[in-house]
Amino acid sequence: MRCMQEIMTFRCKDLGLACEFEEKAVDKDELMKRIEGHVQTAHQMDPGLPEVQERLRKAMR
Repeated sequence: MRCMQEIMTFRCKDLGLACEFEEKAVDKDELMKRIEGHVQTAHQMDPGLPEVQERLRKAMR
């Protein structure tokens, strides 16, 4: 019997942004890698800042 791995989801809407961007990954670290470029270019957020990383991780479901 195989364990089903829960997929993590990030949506800009969950940050209160008027943006339809949504990304999915198998874990938070992979999801962070996938969304860093978007939040930097589309929303001028610096994903290298701890406070931005915390905000992004809190929006992950």
